Amino acid sequence: MLNRFLHDLTRWRYIGLGLSVILTLYCAWLLWAHGLQLGLDFTGGSLLEFRIDTLRSTHELNALLTAPLKGAVELHPAGVPGEWLIKLPEHALAWTPQELASLLGQQFDLPVELLRTTQVGPQVGAELLEQGMLALLAASVAIAAYLAFRFEWRQAIGVLVSVLHDALVALGLIALFGIEFDLNVIAGLMAVIGYSLNDSIVISDRLRDILSSRQPPAIHECTNRAVIATFSRTLITSGTTLFTVGALLLFGGEALYGFSFTLFTGILVGTLSSITIATPVQELLGLSPNAYQKEEVLPEGA
Repeated sequence: MLNRFLHDLTRWRYIGLGLSVILTLYCAWLLWAHGLQLGLDFTGGSLLEFRIDTLRSTHELNALLTAPLKGAVELHPAGVPGEWLIKLPEHALAWTPQELASLLGQQFDLPVELLRTTQVGPQVGAELLEQGMLALLAASVAIAAYLAFRFEWRQAIGVLVSVLHDALVALGLIALFGIEFDLNVIAGLMAVIGYSLNDSIVISDRLRDILSSRQPPAIHECTNRAVIATFSRTLITSGTTLFTVGALLLFGGEALYGFSFTLFTGILVGTLSSITIATPVQELLGLSPNAYQKEEVLPEGA
């Protein structure tokens, strides 16, 4: 019974690897075809916040807009009841914020109060984008160095491929759904990288212990035993984290949507990739029990 289950687990791990390759290629195509919708943090522009006390939904308010505002502005919920956001590129508005508030009040037939105006220049946005990319690069280099120090090189490559897969899939889905790529999304990506790394390392640590034991079984069975031994821990950790991030995704509002979507997607994909990518890749690279078996030192004259 156990041997049949272990054999089936090997088959499902490699099926998962094939599906992950297809998903990775699809997400790479999404990034090439659609690109990332850069937010105001990177492109520069204005963020206007208004108070409009109404029970109407976002869709209903935007449907009430008429010329000259219709097509020029779009309201977004700010995450606080009665507060709304309008995001505009640099020099895209023909009115001052106060004039825009007056026009909105006339079209909605409601009092509209301008709460605050935030402006980001294009030069500052370019610097933020460069710094964000450098932060992701520095995190990737640090992870690669850590893996090279801690594990045998084939295990390290398997974990690294898994982490890169998770980040690429998260970016591809962001491009697919047209979510703004801003500093919150970069923070979410860094959290995803850390979470995915931790998940893969737990399995790799257990596998290293099994490979280091006396007379370990074949590599496929060693890997399956490591996955099974850590499965309950992975399921509990991922389940509780996804529940928390899911609540943030549903109720966190517009400001945290990009961060929570990135984190939710990355954790879900990362939990699977630690099993379906990290473990098959290291097996395909030729990992075997010999990698961690200590050579016996024979006494002199033996």
